[in-house]
Amino acid sequence: MPPIKVQVSERTEKRFREVAMKRFGYGKGSLSLAAERAFTRWIAREEPMDDLLSDIDDPIDAIEGVLAHVKKGSVALQHEATRIRARRALIHASHRR
Repeated sequence: MPPIKVQVSERTEKRFREVAMKRFGYGKGSLSLAAERAFTRWIAREEPMDDLLSDIDDPIDAIEGVLAHVKKGSVALQHEATRIRARRALIHASHRR
């Protein structure tokens, strides 16, 4: 099977190597085994969503009426979404320290 070549950040690559080798040993094939498991888990998580989305013919029809119960206007919702994203970014940044 031909290899898959991907580009990741140096930090991700270093962490991946460290964890893979701790988990599967320092011998040949540990990175491949870890990558295989990572790909398999990603596929298992994403495939159901892909199947769900493939069943939707018209995305507008799929979401029509979903927000009918919301009393706020679109601009108010955009402002609220901005506040939520900013709050999450601050929380995420504080955890990285």
